Amino acid sequence: MNDNTRVKTILILAANPASTSRLRLDEEVREIEEGLRRANKREEFKLEQKWAVRQRDFYRAILDYKPQIVHFSGHGAGVDGIVLEDETGLPTLVTADVLASEFALFATKGVECVVLNACYSAEQAQAIRQYINYVIGMNTTVGDKAAVAFAVAFYDAIAAGEEVEFAYKLGCSQMISFVEQETPVFLKKENITVSTVPVIDIIPPNPYQGLAAFGEEDAEFFFGRETFVNGLVETVHFQPLVGVIGPSGSGKSSVVYTGLIPQLRKEGSWLIESFRPGNQPFYQLATALVHQLEPELGETGQLREAVGLAGDIQQGKVTLQQVVSRIIERNPLKRLLLVADQYSLPRQGGAGTLCRYLTGGDCPRGNGGAERAEKCNTLVHFTG
Repeated sequence: MNDNTRVKTILILAANPASTSRLRLDEEVREIEEGLRRANKREEFKLEQKWAVRQRDFYRAILDYKPQIVHFSGHGAGVDGIVLEDETGLPTLVTADVLASEFALFATKGVECVVLNACYSAEQAQAIRQYINYVIGMNTTVGDKAAVAFAVAFYDAIAAGEEVEFAYKLGCSQMISFVEQETPVFLKKENITVSTVPVIDIIPPNPYQGLAAFGEEDAEFFFGRETFVNGLVETVHFQPLVGVIGPSGSGKSSVVYTGLIPQLRKEGSWLIESFRPGNQPFYQLATALVHQLEPELGETGQLREAVGLAGDIQQGKVTLQQVVSRIIERNPLKRLLLVADQYSLPRQGGAGTLCRYLTGGDCPRGNGGAERAEKCNTLVHFTG
């Protein structure tokens, strides 16, 4: 298939050095990625990422990926520059004149837009705008949640085919609830350069997964199991514990992630978390629960909370019912779907203890039915 579509590359460069305050960079990138995946013009964009960026990583990534849009997420220090990492992971500053000299070169290689999603980055944006068509910076501090909201809306608009200035204004509109809509600044080069993006043949997504499991993003390609999925959706509404049981490779994960979960998300009344017990079943369970218990915590904070909760669960200090009740208190009128993926039916050991914890008694013995579990609103439990 040859649509002669011009594919634009968005390069995200992220840095959150040790000793600097933790930022929700993973959430920002995840939400941008999800927005691009669902966009009408998703085939026209490619997203690349580089994390823990050092100064040489900054220009190397641009050389490697040849992006049209460069997005920096991290800390800014006003006139002192943006904050990257040194060789030991500690902060190091890159000044406006260094960035300007680099982008003077990269402007000739196709970079059209630069987004500096960092506090006090307007100084660097001003320096870059003399070479780059469109530059966005922040004129003061910007809150973590506001920064994420701006970035997600900005790229949603870009992926829908809107112009950069429209995308900027949409991003600002999403910061109104944080009273930070005046923080981003939009700068345009005096004489806009029209660059030529290489024409790339677009290969449509392959709907055939082979032996790989389908994920939520593959829902549009998943068919042939409608009767089973509809029955599973109905059962989940009435049974607190549902077992999807079968041999490896029979499609258990696919029907749950590509059939069940997308339908429940459409209802808008479900909180959904999944985990794979592995060799640390209680820690993996705790990690999934903490996502709903402490959503405002950063990744590091959630990891700490998960360690503590896992210990309390194993020692019998906390029941699943207590944890779920707290989650539901935070989210009235919601139900919780907890998916235990790749879970072999155990008879003893840590996984067996986890199974008894989840069910409030004996584990299901592979009879394909549903067992009662008062400890959780809904648990999907399947083997692999």
